[in-house]
Amino acid sequence: MTTTVTNTQRKKRITIIGAVVNLVLSILKIVFGWLGQSHALIADGFHSLSDLISDVLVYYASHHSSLEADEKHPYGHARFETLATVILGGLLIAVSGAIIWDAIARAFSDAMLTHGWLVIGVAVLSILSKEVLYHLTMRTAKKTKSALLKANAWHHRSDAISSFVVLIGVGLQMSGYRYFDSIAALVVGLMVAKIGYDLLQDASKELVDTGLDIEVVEKISSIILSVDGVLAQHFLRTRKMGNNALVDVH
Repeated sequence: MTTTVTNTQRKKRITIIGAVVNLVLSILKIVFGWLGQSHALIADGFHSLSDLISDVLVYYASHHSSLEADEKHPYGHARFETLATVILGGLLIAVSGAIIWDAIARAFSDAMLTHGWLVIGVAVLSILSKEVLYHLTMRTAKKTKSALLKANAWHHRSDAISSFVVLIGVGLQMSGYRYFDSIAALVVGLMVAKIGYDLLQDASKELVDTGLDIEVVEKISSIILSVDGVLAQHFLRTRKMGNNALVDVH
């Protein structure tokens, strides 16, 4: 007896795996960042915590976007994923603001970095685990053609990159270069803000029914005109609906 795994099940499975990893990493980073007085690792911990919240959003959206069309949603529920992407983008911008503010404030404090090698060990663990998670999530995103899951995959990679920044910053701080831990935290904050802005911008275009690219519209028009019996077409309108494109034409 063979069991068919649906796209929704694939999305939920990889999202649960990501949530468990993010929960463990966020606890490790915040706890050991506090013990080692590493502002950068604490900031990275809150980045992982935002990853965990995004996993909850992805799981919720994956479930609801797969529901069939009904009277209230005649076009289906695909935009649940789009709405979740907007929320995720806004969340990342809010998190980045808190990280940047804290990095600037702590740059003027007298707290000294301790347990440096322990901090570096946690950063290395984060880099390896989040890079593996990026590849697994991206592979599932391509299989299911999920823009939200692809965004979540890049969120995992951004966490790996930010942990690498922490690694460099803490290493330089341990070598006697002061303020580099705070500088690393500031870089992490700016990276998170950029990712949040990109997600917010792309998803917002879909929510306000932005048309497809002109090249795609021209290709659709040529296909319509190639149908036997069609002499002309006008009033061609397009818009995105989750993974699909809706087209109206006379």
